Amino acid sequence: MSGAWIVTKREFIASVRTRTFLLGTLFGPVLILGLLFLPAALGGGGGERSIAIVDVPGQGMGEAVAAALRIAPPEEERTVFHTEVIRLEERSEEEVRRELAARVAERTLDGYLWLPGGVMDGDTAVYEGRNATNFAELGEIATAVQRAAQALRLRAVGIDPEALRDVFRPIPFEARKAGERAATGTAASAFFLAYILGFAVYLVVALYGNGVMQGVLEEKKDRIVEVVLSSIRAEQLMLGKILGIGGAGLLQVLIWTVFAALALRFGDTVAAAIGLKLPPLPDVPARVAVIFLSFFTAGFLLYASMYAALGAVATSEPETRQLQFPIVLLLVLTFVAVVPILNDPAGRVAVVGSLIPFCSPILMPMRAALTEVPSRELAASLVLLVVTGMAAAWLGARIYGIGVLSTGRRPTMAEVLRWLRMA
Repeated sequence: MSGAWIVTKREFIASVRTRTFLLGTLFGPVLILGLLFLPAALGGGGGERSIAIVDVPGQGMGEAVAAALRIAPPEEERTVFHTEVIRLEERSEEEVRRELAARVAERTLDGYLWLPGGVMDGDTAVYEGRNATNFAELGEIATAVQRAAQALRLRAVGIDPEALRDVFRPIPFEARKAGERAATGTAASAFFLAYILGFAVYLVVALYGNGVMQGVLEEKKDRIVEVVLSSIRAEQLMLGKILGIGGAGLLQVLIWTVFAALALRFGDTVAAAIGLKLPPLPDVPARVAVIFLSFFTAGFLLYASMYAALGAVATSEPETRQLQFPIVLLLVLTFVAVVPILNDPAGRVAVVGSLIPFCSPILMPMRAALTEVPSRELAASLVLLVVTGMAAAWLGARIYGIGVLSTGRRPTMAEVLRWLRMA
């Protein structure tokens, strides 16, 4: 196997030195940081806002909205609103609008809330301001308007809204995975982790598998392979290419995994230092990490063998795009099962899908992040995947051994089957 080892080293070094590998390795940490910090920095509440509330009916609605904006649980991350209530009195609506628009343009005011005369009867309250695309802050303002309207309506029928506040006080609710309270955090964070794991396997397998196919086609077109095969067997060459390029992909995934683990471990500390509050972050149990890497490695062997065989059969790049459609279709169809698995990771679709070798590299790590997968299902899924991968490698090597030396037109399916019988 010394020939395969030489090819493995050459392919690995060539892969990690490419600009694509370096950019992809850097892209992973940047994406992780973006997913962690950008929502908190751009979409969350926090900070201070100065808004005017124009109370056209003048029946206390403006004061009620201002009071509602000051009501929030002390531990809740929210915007601090500085409000002023404006009544029309002798001025026209047009005059007041011009004045407020000028203050917003001068940045002495962030925005203004217009409460029309029929707001209590269903007319639309309108907010105009520089922060009109901040959905978190708009949500707080809309909630305050609803609370104010409810309070005024209750008073109109003789009910004290303060007496009902305790009645309607919400009960905190949180969903956690059974049996792993400290390991995985909330169900929402486990959902996020599962999706990221599945997408990472899909992305890396598709990109590096395609890299194997393109490498085989390039050597075939340049006739380099004829020289190489004078020194080593075709099976060794194909195995070396798969292991070398796959090793580069595995290295990239390991770098992403380590960085993600560090980001999840110290993310709250860093966020607090820069004045941000992150949502609950998922922990990555060692068991999930081992399952992820095991299924990624075996899955890459399966798909890379198929890609290598296609590269040996094809004679041009347009042909590779046509030939790889069944493989891409397998990956895409796997993602069709993602939604039912995220909703019910122990259901029939999840169990059956994670046992199918072409689907398990993506689906089993997702299930492991969401629930405790029985050991017998894990073992059965991994054994089926490894056996199928070895069978694909065996068949791929026989197609590769003849196809990589063939030139001219693309072989038909009958010719490929004849190659398998001849090998």
